Amino acid sequence: MKSIKSKIQISMLSVVLIGSVLIGVITALLNASGIDDVMTKTLGPATQMAADAVEWKMGSYWTALQEAAASDIFRDSLPTAPELVPVRDDIAQRNGFLYVGKMDAAGFSSTGDSYADEEYFKQCKATMQPYISDIFNDGSQMIFLLEAPIIVNGRFEGAVYGGISADFLSDIVVNLAMGSSGVAYVLDDQGNVIGHPDRSIVTEGSNLIAAAQSDPSVADVAAVNQRMIQGETGFGTYNFYGDNKLVGFAPIKGYQRWSIAIEASQREFKSTLDRSILLTILVVVLVVLASFPIAVLVGRSISNPIQSCVTRLEKLADGDLHTPTPTVTSRDETAKLTRALETTVLRLNEVAQDVSHHLGRMAEGDFRETISRTYAGDFAAMERSIRAIHSSLQNMLRQISQSAETVSSSADKVSTGAMSLSQGATEQASAVCQLSSTADSIAETARQTAAAAEEAGQFVNQAGAQLGVSVEYVKDLNSAMEKISSSASEIGKIIDTIENIAFQTNILALNAAVEAARAGTAGKGFAVVADEVRNLASKSDEAAKATKELIEGSIAAVTEGGQVVRQVTESLDKTSSIAENVTVKVNSVVESVEGQTAAISQVTEGINQISDVVQNTSATSEQSAATAQDLSNQSRLMNELVRRFQLN
Repeated sequence: MKSIKSKIQISMLSVVLIGSVLIGVITALLNASGIDDVMTKTLGPATQMAADAVEWKMGSYWTALQEAAASDIFRDSLPTAPELVPVRDDIAQRNGFLYVGKMDAAGFSSTGDSYADEEYFKQCKATMQPYISDIFNDGSQMIFLLEAPIIVNGRFEGAVYGGISADFLSDIVVNLAMGSSGVAYVLDDQGNVIGHPDRSIVTEGSNLIAAAQSDPSVADVAAVNQRMIQGETGFGTYNFYGDNKLVGFAPIKGYQRWSIAIEASQREFKSTLDRSILLTILVVVLVVLASFPIAVLVGRSISNPIQSCVTRLEKLADGDLHTPTPTVTSRDETAKLTRALETTVLRLNEVAQDVSHHLGRMAEGDFRETISRTYAGDFAAMERSIRAIHSSLQNMLRQISQSAETVSSSADKVSTGAMSLSQGATEQASAVCQLSSTADSIAETARQTAAAAEEAGQFVNQAGAQLGVSVEYVKDLNSAMEKISSSASEIGKIIDTIENIAFQTNILALNAAVEAARAGTAGKGFAVVADEVRNLASKSDEAAKATKELIEGSIAAVTEGGQVVRQVTESLDKTSSIAENVTVKVNSVVESVEGQTAAISQVTEGINQISDVVQNTSATSEQSAATAQDLSNQSRLMNELVRRFQLN
C-alpha cells in the first residue's frame, strides 16, 4: 500500500505532468484542428470554383454545338456539302474548337468516313442527347469529341460534332495547387485522369480505381476517386507515396459527367505543428524536474504525523480505548489532529462503557431501568437515541401485545371476505368471457357485411361502366341512322332525275311518232321503235314513282328510328347518372360498415381487457384469503414472543 508521502509526491507530480501534457495536447489539437479547418474551408470553395469554371467552359462548347444543330444549314445540308465548310470553320474559330463537322443519321461525317460503330455516336443517337467521347489521341494530341444531336420532328437526323483539346483541363488545374506538394486533377466517369499538371499522366493514361484491384497500396486513393465518379461533393484523406493528403472534390455538372479534385499535403501544412509539439514536450519535462524536490519536502512534513495518528486509529478500530495518543511538536494542523484524536478516544471510552451497560440490560429483556447519564456534544444525539430506543421498544411491545389479538380476529374476517370476493370474481370472469364471445361473433358478421357491401359496390361500378359502353354504342347507332337518312335523301334526288328522264323520253317518243307519220311508209319502222320507247318510258316512270314511294317510306321509318334512338340515348344517360348516384351511396354504405366494424373491434378489445382485469381480481382475492390466514397465524406467534420481555 502506498504511503501518504508517496501519494502527495505522486499527486503533485501527476497534476503538474497531466496539466502540462493536457495544455500541450489541447494546444496541438487546437492547432491541428485550426489547420484542418482552414484547409477544409479553403479546399471546398476552391474546388467548387474550379468545377464551375470547367462547367462554364464546357457549357460554351455545348451551346455552340446545340445552336449549330438547330440551324437550317446543318439540318438541310449533307455532311460533305461545300456550303457547310465556311460555317463549320467559323464556328470552330469563334468557339475554340479544333474542328467542327456534321454526321448524318447513318454515321457518315464531313470527312467522308463512317463513325456508326463508335460508342459516342451510338450513345448520342440512342439517347438523342448531347454526348462527349472518352479522351483519346488523334495522332498529335489528346482530345475530346463533343456531339449535339440534330432532331427533326422528334427523329434523329444526325449530329454536329466538335473536337476540343484536353490540354485546357490541365491549364485550369495547374494553377489550383495548394502549397508546393499539392496538385489538382480531373477524372472522367470511368476514373481516368483527364486533367493534371503533369500532362504525361494524361497522355499515358492513369486510373487508380483499376490499379487498386492489383495494388492495395492505392486502395484509399481509389476509394476517394470512386466517390468522385459517383458525383459526390465532399472531402477525403489518403496516403500517397508516404505523404498524407487532404483532398476536396466536386462534380462538374453538365453532359460531361466529370469530377475535379484539389489535394493538399498535410505534412507541408502541419510542419509548424510538429515544432510546437516538441517545444511543449521540453517544457513539460522541465516543469516535472523542478516540481520533484518540492513534492518530497511537502510529503514528509505531512505524512509522518499522520502516520502516527493512523497507527493509533488502527488500535482504536481494534477496540483499544486505553493506549495514549502520540504527541507532535509542530504547531500546524498535524498537532491539532493528534490532540483531537486524544479527546476523541477519552470521550468514546466514557460513552462506550455507559452504552454497553444499558444495551446489555435491554439485551437481557429488562426494560425496567431508567437511563440517567447525560452525554456532551454530538454524543447527546446518541443519548437521545438510546432513550428513544428504550422508550419506543417498551411502548411498541405493549402495543404489539394488544394489537396481536385484534389482528388475528380481523385476519379471519378478511379471509372470509376474500373467499367471497374470489367466488364473485370467478362468476364475473365467466360472464365477461360469454360477452367477449358474443362481441367476436358480431364483429365477424360486421366484417362479412362490409365485404358484401364492398363487392356490391364493385358490381355497381361494373354495371355503370357497361352502361357507359352501351351509351357509346347507341350514339354510334344514332350517327348511322343520320347517315342512312342522308343517303335516302340523295336517292330521292336520283329518282326525281329518273322521272324527269322518263318524261323527256316520252316527249321524244311522241315527237318521233309524229315525224314517222309524216314520213309515211318510210317511217313505219321508226314509229314502231318510238312506240316501244314510249312504253319503256312509261314503265320507267311507274317504276321510279314506286321506288320513290318506297324510299319516302324508308326515310319516314329512318326518321322515326332516329327519334327512338335519341330517346333511348337520353334514357341511358339518365340511367348512367342514377347508376353513379347508386355507386356513391353504396360506397357510403361500405364506409359506414367499415367504421362500424372498427368500432366493434374496439369494443371487443375493451371487453378482453375487462376480462383480463376480472381474472386478475379473482386471482388476487384468492391470494388475499391465503395471506389473511397466514397473518392470523403470525399474530399468535408474535403474542407469544412479546410475553418474554419484562415491562413496567
